[in-house]
Amino acid sequence: MRRNFIHLKIGAILFLILIFYLGLLFISGLVNERQRYQQQVIKDIANEQIRPQQVIAPYLKLPYQVHTTCTNENKETYQCNEIRFITIGAENSDWTAAFKVSDSTYKRTIYKAISYQNHMTAQGIFKSLSNEPQRSYLWDQAEIIFPIQDARGLNAKPNFNIDGKAYKFDFAEQSQSQRGFDVMHITTKQYPELIQKLQQGFKFNLQFELEGLSEFTFIPTSYEMTYQAKGNWGDAKYDGQSLPFKKSSQQQQFQADWKNIALGKRNLDQLSMCENSECFYQQFNSQPDASAAYPNAATKSGLSIQFLDQVNIYTQTDRAIKYGIMVIIITFGCFFLFEVLKNLKIHPVQYALVAMAQGVFFVLLLSISEYYSFSLAYLIAAIACVGLITWYLYFVVKDLKAAILFGILLSVLYGMMYLLLQSSGKTFLFGSILSFVLIACVMFVTRHVNWYQSEQQTV
Repeated sequence: MRRNFIHLKIGAILFLILIFYLGLLFISGLVNERQRYQQQVIKDIANEQIRPQQVIAPYLKLPYQVHTTCTNENKETYQCNEIRFITIGAENSDWTAAFKVSDSTYKRTIYKAISYQNHMTAQGIFKSLSNEPQRSYLWDQAEIIFPIQDARGLNAKPNFNIDGKAYKFDFAEQSQSQRGFDVMHITTKQYPELIQKLQQGFKFNLQFELEGLSEFTFIPTSYEMTYQAKGNWGDAKYDGQSLPFKKSSQQQQFQADWKNIALGKRNLDQLSMCENSECFYQQFNSQPDASAAYPNAATKSGLSIQFLDQVNIYTQTDRAIKYGIMVIIITFGCFFLFEVLKNLKIHPVQYALVAMAQGVFFVLLLSISEYYSFSLAYLIAAIACVGLITWYLYFVVKDLKAAILFGILLSVLYGMMYLLLQSSGKTFLFGSILSFVLIACVMFVTRHVNWYQSEQQTV
């Protein structure tokens, strides 16, 4: 009985590819589930131990009294005194941050969170208030405010050196807030000798150690500011109100430098509207305005550094799965060429077993990479699957050379897929070149095949 052999075989191959694609979707869902577990662990660590940190540079909060007209409950007006505040930042300041970043400090079972220890130093000058408008200032109620997102990351209360004398920050009464900042302050009520220094201006320096999780944001309040951040992590992402004017990144080191004369005044204007720590959080963590022309522009606050996974195993595995359909199409295509060129008969069940072996590759890749490096996991999974398929093909095609040749082809294919995973910025370029090379090879190998003659075969 004679059948249209090629059409039937192509139909069977396409059906198996569809089944394989559904299997890849299931494995992709497994990757997403494992990634959600990791994200939940990071959330638990943030709630129970330490959070990403935001630090607002110290500034002066000075109350003053004004005579104004007030209205009582009966809507009657009368003369009264009202207390208002002004916020004053340093005239200039220089900040440095030295990060020690690790992914082994906080972990639960196999899941790890990136954390850092930040040694931060600052020096600068607060100018005298002679240029400020003459008001009835309440100097005995003046404060130097220093808000920190999560004071659990401090190993000691920071010392603020004013003209060579150290003053220790204490927590303000309204500092504790579940969603706000932990606000620390130095008051003239506690240190009356500071009144004269605040009036005449002073030099300051500040040092503190702060621990945080995955991201650090510095919110400047000085009118002129320089800020340098460096540390032992190669994959750092910069964001916020301003990007660094100079940055460098090596395998295990990064450095970034900022310089700005506008952000301090802008941030002080926002701080002047706040009377409690939760307001600080709302001001600097607002939701995007969808109606704005650039909806994200107004929501970015401070100068932000985010420490990324140098190799995110879930992202890498998910990307590898996206190439899985290409791998199975090439594999089935090579099988089909073997049938045509060598006049072999490979049963659809044998196609399906090879497809299952390649599906198991992604499961092995995910499970092994959760315990070892992604590169090692990829190597082990690729060797296991290529070895299994090569061994199986020896019995299918009854030809050692053909089986070894196919194993080499699979090894090259997995090697190319690994290069695509590592070339994040040039993936499209390399992928398009690879596609061209593959189709050129197929055309070269089949240039003498008489497809009309091959259509009619005994099944």
